[in-house]
Amino acid sequence: MLDENKECETKICKKCGRLLPIEKFRLVRGQFHNPYYLGQCKECEYKYQRSYLEEKNKIKFSEDLEILIQRQYKKIKKERILDITKADIDLLGVDEIFVKLMDYKNAWLSNYGRAIRYSDGKYNLLQGSYDNYGVLRYTLPKNVFLDGKWIYKNVVVYAAKAVVEEFIINPDKANNTYIWHRGYDKQDCYYKNLYPLNQEQYRIVKRQFNETGDDAEEFILKVMNDIRYMPDTWSKESFEPIMCGIGYRGVLYENGKIESYLRWHDMINRCYNEKFHEKHPQYKGCTVCEEWLNYSNFKIWYDKNKIVGMKLDLDKDILFKGNKEYSPATVAFVPHEINTLFLNGKKNRGDLPIGVHFDKEKGKYRAEMSFMGQPIKLGRFDTIELAFARYKEYKEDFIKDIAEQYKDEIPYKVYEAMMNWVIEITD
Repeated sequence: MLDENKECETKICKKCGRLLPIEKFRLVRGQFHNPYYLGQCKECEYKYQRSYLEEKNKIKFSEDLEILIQRQYKKIKKERILDITKADIDLLGVDEIFVKLMDYKNAWLSNYGRAIRYSDGKYNLLQGSYDNYGVLRYTLPKNVFLDGKWIYKNVVVYAAKAVVEEFIINPDKANNTYIWHRGYDKQDCYYKNLYPLNQEQYRIVKRQFNETGDDAEEFILKVMNDIRYMPDTWSKESFEPIMCGIGYRGVLYENGKIESYLRWHDMINRCYNEKFHEKHPQYKGCTVCEEWLNYSNFKIWYDKNKIVGMKLDLDKDILFKGNKEYSPATVAFVPHEINTLFLNGKKNRGDLPIGVHFDKEKGKYRAEMSFMGQPIKLGRFDTIELAFARYKEYKEDFIKDIAEQYKDEIPYKVYEAMMNWVIEITD
């Protein structure tokens, strides 16, 4: 039995060796409900428990961790960058650029998360608004296909999400749906301070920041690459470059027969298969953007942008003349008739300009174009220049006429590109 007069009782702590009053030790009950004091004092017990919990909860990484996923930023076509001298707007930094949002009406987004709209003959910097979580957002008119035709509809665009979409390469869009802001500052939308992460990666980074105040890029990269923080659907095999040594399937691959996979397979094959280039040399030098080397990323875009019930071609040549890259910003779905309008026929025309052939029988230069496999003869001329001038005039008008005919069936960005198309003798 314990002495009831505890004021006089003392005990030596087995941990720190101090002689302490008995109340400094925790009273517990044994197996047979007999009370006794622990051998270590409360202070040592607390220190041990805290140390144990800290070690248990310490963020650890795999021993064979390799940094395979690096921070990468998207290449922006110069045609999309706004000439800021046209707008009376001060830049936040020397590296701030405003990039045209291809699916929105007269709208540009900067790598700092700011937005500009052109209206009433002026470039206006939008103020935006903040939701209940302090996240910046804008309302912008987006070109959408609704009730059988393309229209503009106002939608909410979250700044950080849009910055990630336009400026940062996201290696796994199926899972990386969370955005970490450096310093946990949700109002900071500068692209180099944003990290697309999956749910578990975001939780780990946030915990690290809350406990230590540290969210250095070196730490975040380790989290992004560690298999223990990958989603359950992740596997090493799904990221093996099995397609032309460069394309991989990602986490959403089901089988090789679905439409999105067949389109992806054809796209990779066109760009990176040397045997294909022997028969189709016009595809030499064409590339697929880094994100779309992952089939799963392409599938997300494809399923979101395809129009059910319409057979469309995936075109990379209309939005930006001379474009060689397949990417979300540079391609569009168009009817096959429109796609064929922009074939330049370099493979067969020799050294003559586009639209010009030499008629040996008549000894003159013939201007001619074709549409859907049918030739349209435009006349014979004494010089190459005259023949080309006739072809240029007719083809540009023809492209505009087709654009008007298909106006409701094609995205506005395609319609706009067609209306502004210029045929050049160097094409």
